[in-house]
Amino acid sequence: MKGDGENGSVATEIRGAQGNVSETKENAAQTWLRAAKFKEVLGSDSSHKSLFILVAHESGEQGVLLLNKSPFSENVEDIAALIESAELSEIMKNDIFGSYDVIIPSKLNLVKSTLIYPANEKVIAKYRQEEKYIIHETAEDYNTITVEYIKKYQMDLKWLHNVLSKESEAERIIFEDPDPHNGFILSPDIKWDGTSMENLYVLAMIHRNGVRSIRDLTADDLPLLENVRSKSLSAIKEKYGVRPDQIRAYFHYQPCFYHLHIHFVSLKYDAPASTTLAAVLLDDVINNLKIASDYYKRATLTFARKRSDKLLEMFREAGRCEP
Repeated sequence: MKGDGENGSVATEIRGAQGNVSETKENAAQTWLRAAKFKEVLGSDSSHKSLFILVAHESGEQGVLLLNKSPFSENVEDIAALIESAELSEIMKNDIFGSYDVIIPSKLNLVKSTLIYPANEKVIAKYRQEEKYIIHETAEDYNTITVEYIKKYQMDLKWLHNVLSKESEAERIIFEDPDPHNGFILSPDIKWDGTSMENLYVLAMIHRNGVRSIRDLTADDLPLLENVRSKSLSAIKEKYGVRPDQIRAYFHYQPCFYHLHIHFVSLKYDAPASTTLAAVLLDDVINNLKIASDYYKRATLTFARKRSDKLLEMFREAGRCEP
Protein backbone atom coordinates (compact mmCIF):
# COMPACT_ATOMS: atom_id res chain seq x y z
CA MET A 1 0.00 0.00 0.00
CA LYS A 2 1.19 3.48 -0.72
CA GLY A 3 1.76 5.62 2.28
CA ASP A 4 0.71 9.24 2.52
CA GLY A 5 1.91 11.30 -0.35
CA GLU A 6 2.76 8.82 -3.09
CA ASN A 7 1.15 10.71 -5.90
CA GLY A 8 -0.04 8.22 -8.46
CA SER A 9 3.46 6.88 -9.04
CA VAL A 10 4.64 3.31 -8.62
CA ALA A 11 5.68 2.81 -5.02
CA THR A 12 7.62 -0.43 -4.69
CA GLU A 13 9.15 -1.99 -1.63
CA ILE A 14 12.55 -3.49 -2.39
CA ARG A 15 13.39 -6.36 -0.05
CA GLY A 16 15.20 -9.62 0.04
CA ALA A 17 13.69 -13.06 -0.39
CA GLN A 18 11.42 -12.59 2.61
CA GLY A 19 9.63 -9.60 1.06
CA ASN A 20 6.03 -9.91 -0.04
CA VAL A 21 6.35 -8.00 -3.31
CA SER A 22 6.03 -10.13 -6.42
CA GLU A 23 9.25 -11.14 -8.16
CA THR A 24 8.17 -9.41 -11.36
CA LYS A 25 7.64 -6.06 -9.65
CA GLU A 26 10.86 -6.45 -7.69
CA ASN A 27 12.86 -7.16 -10.85
CA ALA A 28 11.26 -4.19 -12.63
CA ALA A 29 12.16 -1.90 -9.74
CA GLN A 30 15.71 -3.21 -9.63
CA THR A 31 16.13 -2.73 -13.38
CA TRP A 32 14.77 0.81 -13.15
CA LEU A 33 17.01 1.70 -10.19
CA ARG A 34 20.20 0.30 -11.73
CA ALA A 35 19.64 2.46 -14.81
CA ALA A 36 19.24 5.58 -12.65
CA LYS A 37 21.91 7.97 -11.41
CA PHE A 38 22.18 9.79 -8.10
CA LYS A 39 20.94 13.36 -8.39
CA GLU A 40 20.36 14.82 -4.92
CA VAL A 41 20.02 14.04 -1.23
CA LEU A 42 16.52 15.31 -0.48
CA GLY A 43 16.83 14.85 3.25
CA SER A 44 17.61 12.56 6.13
CA ASP A 45 16.25 11.68 9.55
CA SER A 46 18.87 10.53 12.04
CA SER A 47 16.27 9.56 14.65
CA HIS A 48 14.65 7.12 12.21
CA LYS A 49 17.94 6.16 10.49
CA SER A 50 16.49 7.29 7.15
CA LEU A 51 17.88 8.80 3.96
CA PHE A 52 15.82 10.24 1.08
CA ILE A 53 17.54 10.27 -2.31
CA LEU A 54 16.50 11.70 -5.68
CA VAL A 55 17.62 9.62 -8.66
CA ALA A 56 17.04 10.15 -12.38
CA HIS A 57 17.35 8.46 -15.76
CA GLU A 58 19.03 10.10 -18.73
CA SER A 59 15.53 10.53 -20.20
CA GLY A 60 14.72 12.88 -17.32
CA GLU A 61 12.40 10.46 -15.53
CA GLN A 62 12.95 10.79 -11.80
CA GLY A 63 12.44 8.59 -8.76
CA VAL A 64 12.70 8.88 -4.99
CA LEU A 65 14.58 6.19 -3.08
CA LEU A 66 13.81 5.99 0.64
CA LEU A 67 16.30 4.06 2.76
CA ASN A 68 15.55 3.00 6.33
CA LYS A 69 17.71 0.91 8.62
CA SER A 70 15.62 -2.07 9.71
CA PRO A 71 15.14 -2.69 13.45
CA PHE A 72 17.30 -5.39 14.99
CA SER A 73 15.75 -8.83 15.12
CA GLU A 74 14.85 -10.12 18.58
CA ASN A 75 15.01 -13.69 17.34
CA VAL A 76 17.29 -15.71 19.63
CA GLU A 77 19.11 -17.39 16.73
CA ASP A 78 19.73 -14.06 15.00
CA ILE A 79 21.11 -12.52 18.19
CA ALA A 80 23.39 -15.51 18.74
CA ALA A 81 24.64 -15.25 15.14
CA LEU A 82 25.28 -11.53 15.61
CA ILE A 83 27.36 -12.10 18.75
CA GLU A 84 29.35 -14.95 17.20
CA SER A 85 30.17 -13.11 13.98
CA ALA A 86 30.59 -9.52 15.19
CA GLU A 87 33.86 -7.83 14.20
CA LEU A 88 34.71 -5.02 16.62
CA SER A 89 36.81 -1.99 15.75
CA GLU A 90 37.70 -0.01 18.85
CA ILE A 91 36.88 3.69 18.97
CA MET A 92 37.90 4.24 22.60
CA LYS A 93 38.36 2.31 25.86
CA ASN A 94 38.16 3.58 29.42
CA ASP A 95 38.23 1.09 32.28
CA ILE A 96 35.30 -1.30 31.78
CA PHE A 97 33.66 0.90 29.13
CA GLY A 98 34.45 0.48 25.47
CA SER A 99 33.03 2.07 22.32
CA TYR A 100 33.27 0.16 19.03
CA ASP A 101 32.20 0.11 15.43
CA VAL A 102 30.75 -3.33 14.77
CA ILE A 103 30.58 -5.16 11.45
CA ILE A 104 27.86 -7.82 11.34
CA PRO A 105 26.56 -10.10 8.57
CA SER A 106 24.51 -8.28 5.96
CA LYS A 107 21.42 -10.41 6.58
CA LEU A 108 21.37 -9.07 10.15
CA ASN A 109 21.84 -5.47 8.99
CA LEU A 110 19.14 -5.00 6.37
CA VAL A 111 18.08 -1.71 4.84
CA LYS A 112 14.39 -1.44 3.97
CA SER A 113 13.83 0.61 0.85
CA THR A 114 10.89 2.19 -0.90
CA LEU A 115 11.28 3.27 -4.52
CA ILE A 116 8.74 5.70 -5.94
CA TYR A 117 8.92 6.03 -9.72
CA PRO A 118 8.26 7.90 -11.84
CA ALA A 119 8.13 10.67 -9.23
CA ASN A 120 6.57 14.03 -10.03
CA GLU A 121 7.38 17.31 -8.31
CA LYS A 122 4.74 16.83 -5.60
CA VAL A 123 6.28 13.55 -4.52
CA ILE A 124 9.80 14.99 -4.63
CA ALA A 125 8.71 18.01 -2.57
CA LYS A 126 7.22 15.72 0.08
CA TYR A 127 10.65 14.28 0.88
CA ARG A 128 12.77 17.43 0.40
CA GLN A 129 13.67 18.95 3.75
CA GLU A 130 12.70 22.61 4.13
CA GLU A 131 11.83 25.16 6.78
CA LYS A 132 8.28 24.77 8.09
CA TYR A 133 5.72 27.34 9.19
CA ILE A 134 2.62 27.08 11.36
CA ILE A 135 -0.84 27.80 9.92
CA HIS A 136 -3.94 28.42 12.03
CA GLU A 137 -6.82 27.43 9.75
CA THR A 138 -10.25 28.75 10.70
CA ALA A 139 -13.45 27.24 9.33
CA GLU A 140 -13.67 30.18 6.91
CA ASP A 141 -10.07 29.62 5.82
CA TYR A 142 -10.88 26.01 5.10
CA ASN A 143 -13.87 26.87 2.93
CA THR A 144 -12.22 29.72 1.04
CA ILE A 145 -8.59 28.59 0.80
CA THR A 146 -8.08 24.92 1.61
CA VAL A 147 -11.02 23.64 -0.43
CA GLU A 148 -9.64 25.51 -3.44
CA TYR A 149 -6.22 24.00 -2.76
CA ILE A 150 -7.74 20.51 -2.71
CA LYS A 151 -9.53 21.14 -6.01
CA LYS A 152 -6.35 22.38 -7.69
CA TYR A 153 -3.72 20.10 -6.22
CA GLN A 154 -5.46 16.90 -5.11
CA MET A 155 -3.35 13.96 -6.18
CA ASP A 156 -4.50 11.17 -8.44
CA LEU A 157 -6.22 8.60 -6.22
CA LYS A 158 -6.28 5.78 -8.75
CA TRP A 159 -3.93 3.73 -6.56
CA LEU A 160 -6.33 4.14 -3.62
CA HIS A 161 -9.37 3.01 -5.59
CA ASN A 162 -7.36 0.03 -6.84
CA VAL A 163 -6.76 -0.97 -3.22
CA LEU A 164 -10.39 -0.43 -2.16
CA SER A 165 -11.68 -2.43 -5.13
CA LYS A 166 -9.01 -5.09 -4.48
CA GLU A 167 -7.61 -4.74 -7.99
CA SER A 168 -4.24 -4.21 -6.30
CA GLU A 169 -2.68 -5.41 -3.05
CA ALA A 170 -5.58 -7.67 -2.10
CA GLU A 171 -3.11 -10.14 -0.61
CA ARG A 172 -1.96 -7.50 1.88
CA ILE A 173 -5.37 -6.88 3.45
CA ILE A 174 -5.39 -7.55 7.19
CA PHE A 175 -9.12 -7.01 7.62
CA GLU A 176 -12.07 -5.70 5.64
CA ASP A 177 -15.53 -4.55 6.58
CA PRO A 178 -17.23 -4.36 3.15
CA ASP A 179 -20.12 -2.14 4.28
CA PRO A 180 -20.22 0.74 1.74
CA HIS A 181 -21.12 3.36 4.35
CA ASN A 182 -19.25 2.41 7.52
CA GLY A 183 -16.81 -0.18 6.17
CA PHE A 184 -13.08 0.02 5.51
CA ILE A 185 -9.95 -1.88 4.54
CA LEU A 186 -7.05 -2.33 6.97
CA SER A 187 -3.62 -2.98 5.42
CA PRO A 188 0.06 -2.55 6.34
CA ASP A 189 1.46 0.86 5.53
CA ILE A 190 4.33 0.82 3.06
CA LYS A 191 6.60 2.27 5.76
CA TRP A 192 6.31 -0.95 7.79
CA ASP A 193 8.29 -4.11 7.01
CA GLY A 194 5.37 -6.25 8.17
CA THR A 195 7.38 -8.19 10.74
CA SER A 196 8.82 -5.93 13.46
CA MET A 197 6.22 -5.23 16.14
CA GLU A 198 8.39 -2.36 17.39
CA ASN A 199 7.34 -0.21 14.43
CA LEU A 200 3.97 -1.72 13.55
CA TYR A 201 2.15 0.67 11.20
CA VAL A 202 -1.16 -0.11 9.48
CA LEU A 203 -3.66 2.07 7.66
CA ALA A 204 -7.47 1.96 7.64
CA MET A 205 -9.10 3.46 4.53
CA ILE A 206 -12.85 3.89 4.44
CA HIS A 207 -14.97 2.59 1.57
CA ARG A 208 -17.24 5.63 1.48
CA ASN A 209 -16.34 8.36 -0.99
CA GLY A 210 -16.71 12.07 -0.32
CA VAL A 211 -15.15 12.20 3.16
CA ARG A 212 -11.85 13.95 2.56
CA SER A 213 -10.56 14.64 6.05
CA ILE A 214 -11.66 15.30 9.62
CA ARG A 215 -13.11 18.60 8.37
CA ASP A 216 -15.93 16.64 6.71
CA LEU A 217 -16.84 14.69 9.85
CA THR A 218 -19.93 15.31 11.97
CA ALA A 219 -21.67 13.38 14.74
CA ASP A 220 -23.47 11.44 12.00
CA ASP A 221 -20.12 9.79 11.27
CA LEU A 222 -19.60 8.46 14.80
CA PRO A 223 -20.79 4.95 13.82
CA LEU A 224 -18.14 4.92 11.09
CA LEU A 225 -15.34 6.08 13.39
CA GLU A 226 -16.27 3.76 16.23
CA ASN A 227 -16.57 0.85 13.80
CA VAL A 228 -13.10 1.51 12.36
CA ARG A 229 -11.58 1.90 15.83
CA SER A 230 -13.16 -1.21 17.32
CA LYS A 231 -12.62 -3.60 14.41
CA SER A 232 -9.12 -2.35 13.56
CA LEU A 233 -7.85 -2.73 17.11
CA SER A 234 -9.41 -6.20 17.33
CA ALA A 235 -7.85 -7.24 14.02
CA ILE A 236 -4.42 -5.95 15.06
CA LYS A 237 -4.61 -7.84 18.36
CA GLU A 238 -5.76 -11.04 16.66
CA LYS A 239 -3.13 -10.98 13.91
CA TYR A 240 -0.15 -9.41 15.66
CA GLY A 241 -0.85 -9.89 19.37
CA VAL A 242 -0.55 -6.16 20.13
CA ARG A 243 -2.98 -4.88 22.74
CA PRO A 244 -5.37 -2.01 21.91
CA ASP A 245 -3.84 0.12 24.67
CA GLN A 246 -0.45 -0.19 22.95
CA ILE A 247 -1.69 1.28 19.67
CA ARG A 248 -1.89 4.98 18.79
CA ALA A 249 -4.68 5.72 16.29
CA TYR A 250 -4.74 9.10 14.57
CA PHE A 251 -5.54 11.17 11.50
CA HIS A 252 -3.16 13.51 9.75
CA TYR A 253 -4.28 17.08 9.25
CA GLN A 254 -3.61 18.17 6.65
CA PRO A 255 -3.60 14.67 5.16
CA CYS A 256 -1.36 13.90 2.21
CA PHE A 257 -4.28 12.47 0.26
CA TYR A 258 -7.87 13.55 0.68
CA HIS A 259 -9.79 10.35 1.31
CA LEU A 260 -10.42 9.65 4.97
CA HIS A 261 -7.91 7.23 6.44
CA ILE A 262 -6.66 6.45 9.93
CA HIS A 263 -3.17 5.48 11.06
CA PHE A 264 -2.72 2.69 13.63
CA VAL A 265 0.83 2.68 14.99
CA SER A 266 2.66 0.91 17.80
CA LEU A 267 3.28 3.11 20.83
CA LYS A 268 6.91 1.99 20.67
CA TYR A 269 7.35 3.60 17.26
CA ASP A 270 8.06 7.30 16.95
CA ALA A 271 6.46 7.46 13.51
CA PRO A 272 7.09 10.35 11.10
CA ALA A 273 4.38 13.04 11.20
CA SER A 274 2.97 11.78 14.49
CA THR A 275 3.50 15.06 16.37
CA THR A 276 0.82 17.45 17.56
CA LEU A 277 1.31 19.66 14.47
CA ALA A 278 0.41 16.78 12.16
CA ALA A 279 -1.58 14.15 14.05
CA VAL A 280 -5.08 14.28 15.56
CA LEU A 281 -5.97 11.33 17.78
CA LEU A 282 -8.95 9.24 16.70
CA ASP A 283 -10.22 9.14 20.30
CA ASP A 284 -10.11 12.94 20.48
CA VAL A 285 -12.04 13.28 17.22
CA ILE A 286 -14.73 10.92 18.50
CA ASN A 287 -14.97 12.75 21.83
CA ASN A 288 -15.09 16.19 20.18
CA LEU A 289 -17.93 15.11 17.89
CA LYS A 290 -19.86 13.80 20.88
CA ILE A 291 -19.51 17.20 22.56
CA ALA A 292 -20.36 19.22 19.44
CA SER A 293 -21.80 17.49 16.38
CA ASP A 294 -20.25 20.01 13.98
CA TYR A 295 -17.00 20.53 15.90
CA TYR A 296 -14.74 20.17 12.86
CA LYS A 297 -16.97 22.40 10.76
CA ARG A 298 -16.29 25.24 13.22
CA ALA A 299 -12.92 24.57 14.83
CA THR A 300 -9.65 26.34 14.12
CA LEU A 301 -7.08 23.68 13.28
CA THR A 302 -3.33 24.18 13.51
CA PHE A 303 -0.71 22.48 11.34
CA ALA A 304 2.68 23.11 9.74
CA ARG A 305 3.66 23.32 6.07
CA LYS A 306 6.96 23.48 4.20
CA ARG A 307 8.26 26.74 2.77
CA SER A 308 7.52 25.80 -0.86
CA ASP A 309 4.11 24.27 -0.11
CA LYS A 310 1.24 25.49 -2.29
CA LEU A 311 -1.22 25.63 0.60
CA LEU A 312 1.12 27.87 2.59
CA GLU A 313 1.51 30.03 -0.51
CA MET A 314 -2.28 30.36 -0.85
CA PHE A 315 -2.66 31.31 2.83
CA ARG A 316 0.01 33.98 2.40
CA GLU A 317 -1.61 35.32 -0.76
CA ALA A 318 -4.89 35.60 1.16
CA GLY A 319 -3.14 37.53 3.94
CA ARG A 320 -3.78 34.78 6.47
CA CYS A 321 -0.08 34.08 7.16
CA GLU A 322 2.98 36.25 7.46
CA PRO A 323 4.84 36.51 4.14
